[in-house]
Amino acid sequence: MSSSFLRAAHRVRPTFTGRVAARNGSRRNYHQIYDINAAKGKQFLDEQQAIHHHAASTASMWYKVSLYVALPLVTVALIRSFKQETEHISHVIHHAHDEPDEDLPPELPYQNIRRKDFFWGDGDKTMFWNDLTNVHRS
Repeated sequence: MSSSFLRAAHRVRPTFTGRVAARNGSRRNYHQIYDINAAKGKQFLDEQQAIHHHAASTASMWYKVSLYVALPLVTVALIRSFKQETEHISHVIHHAHDEPDEDLPPELPYQNIRRKDFFWGDGDKTMFWNDLTNVHRS
C-alpha cells in the first residue's frame, strides 16, 4: 500500500483513548474528533442536535397517535367483533341440534385424512377441533 493511502486513512479515522471509549460505550466523543477544525465541528454538532430534536418530536407524535387514536380504535373494533361473535355462537348453538344430516356439507375423501393419530385426546381430532362447527362422520 502506498504511504499516502495510509496517511489518508489515519486522518479519517478518529482516535479514542481507552478511558473515553469505556466511559461512553459505543457513543463517540464528537468534541474530541472535531477539535482540529472547530467550524466544521460546530456545524456537525448542530446537525446532530437538530437530528436528535427531530427524532424526539417525531417519537412523541407517534406515541400520542398510538395512545389517542390507535388504542381507542382497536378497543371499538374488539367490542364490535365480540358482540358479533357471541351472537354468531348463540345462533350456531341454537341451530346445531335442529339440522338434519342431509343439510350438512358432504364429507369429501380428502378431508380429515389421518395418516398418524394425534398424541392428544382420542387421536382423531385436531388441536383446533370444535364439536359445534366441525363435523366428523365416520
